[in-house]
Amino acid sequence: MKTFLPLTGLLALTLLSCGKTAPQQPGKPVDFTVSILGGPQTRATATTYADESRVNNLQVFVFDESGALEDYRDAGAAMTATLSATSGQRTVWALVNAPALPGITSLDALKAATTSLSDNAGNSLVMSGSTQQEIVDGGSVPVTVRRIVSRVSVGKITTDFKHALADAVLQIDAIYLINVAGSNAYDVTAAEPALWVNQLGHYDAAYDPLLSDSLTGVTVSNGHPYEQEHAFYPYPNPVETPSWDDAWCPRHSMLVVEVTFEGATGYYPVELPVLERNKTYHIEELRLTRRPGTLPYKPIETGEATAQITVREWEIGLNLGIITI
Repeated sequence: MKTFLPLTGLLALTLLSCGKTAPQQPGKPVDFTVSILGGPQTRATATTYADESRVNNLQVFVFDESGALEDYRDAGAAMTATLSATSGQRTVWALVNAPALPGITSLDALKAATTSLSDNAGNSLVMSGSTQQEIVDGGSVPVTVRRIVSRVSVGKITTDFKHALADAVLQIDAIYLINVAGSNAYDVTAAEPALWVNQLGHYDAAYDPLLSDSLTGVTVSNGHPYEQEHAFYPYPNPVETPSWDDAWCPRHSMLVVEVTFEGATGYYPVELPVLERNKTYHIEELRLTRRPGTLPYKPIETGEATAQITVREWEIGLNLGIITI
């Protein structure tokens, strides 16, 4: 994905009802107008920053107390939609930039529905949110939607080579994510993804717009860093136990810098923490101090790796600070 500035983490959807303000008897028909509030206008490296909050499609579901669907609207690219329901305690769900789901008939069915990473684009990130509230004529129901993706970025790559390597020049060929979760539920409750992308390496080119950047003519040497933010958008990865096995098994996602060094391809892998939805994980600086490894899924053994963790934009996220390899 590409170069971006940080954005606010949430968009708000407000369900505004029309008509009188008098209290409504439960079960009485009520019409509602759904409008979207918040979210800057956008752009990304191939996309732009506002793209992270762009709303291209809105779907709204209203469920009664038993979980049965009362009304559904696909508003398309419109920013508002009118729904009909009955007054009383209702659950309202909103999906943004998701594939059309006209066949949903119950709350359980919506919660069981799966979203794939491939449903996303740099300028169309899938978001979801819900609320439960008493609906009365003339009232309002705010629904906050949150992106399902996480955001992983690196802002600067430097070298700090010593001794015989002090004059070495390293060529950066690509930056990408591997071991990426490729699916989740719309309420993001999946204990473990059913689909994994880029298992142990950069193999799934179809996901490159979200997970990979190729570079041309970029070199790094002592005193000559590469300063350009690259941002990527994986789905949340709840796996807590790391693994470096050659045989695939679920494991932490990794950011990989692929390089050419001394005429050969090499890798600088960075193990990422557990990734949560709508949170950003920023590596302020990736400092390279030794030769690259030969495998993209095995960290380079070093006692010098450091990570400074601070809160960053979007929602509550992590700044992984300066990482030394």
